[in-house]
Amino acid sequence: MNLRPQKTRIVALLLAFAAAAVFAPAYSFAQESKSGSFTKIPTVKGIETLKPGSKAPDFKVRDLDGKEFHLASCCGKDAVLLFFWSFFCGPCREEMPMISQMSREYQGKGLQVVGVNLDGREMKKAIDKFVASEKIEFRIVFDELAGDAFRVADPYGVAGTPALFLIDRNGAVAFGAVGMVTAEQLKAEIGKVLK
Repeated sequence: MNLRPQKTRIVALLLAFAAAAVFAPAYSFAQESKSGSFTKIPTVKGIETLKPGSKAPDFKVRDLDGKEFHLASCCGKDAVLLFFWSFFCGPCREEMPMISQMSREYQGKGLQVVGVNLDGREMKKAIDKFVASEKIEFRIVFDELAGDAFRVADPYGVAGTPALFLIDRNGAVAFGAVGMVTAEQLKAEIGKVLK
């Protein structure tokens, strides 16, 4: 398998986010982090994020252990919270404890939490260490390239990280956000899909 296109795509995405901080007028910005320790989150303009009510695009990717995750296998029984993140994204790491808390709180109550990492399998060792040190218990999957497009992030219109999508049991997007959200906001949205 040739990893050069995947590395090129990942580097291009990370450079786009870095450039956004420098060339602010060319980009829109999501909200600031809760603690203010990070700057506003740059998002690339021109990418349309999936709207609530849209059918969630199905996908199959592999997790940290190499096991396949298929979104369609969840539909009909559980809601799914997809959390798009990067190891290099400070706000993602800042939001991770809250996502972990949601995973623990709703375990066995009809919600599966899946972290979709955009860094590529080359970062597996660093991500394994991060997951262990942060005691992350929800499933982490790697997004993959299909040609020049990410298999998961592109169909969802992920314009920056962190981003999340709450998918109801019928496979429809119930809520989506690019940038950080509060625990209260996320709990309210989860409550709507689990009633």
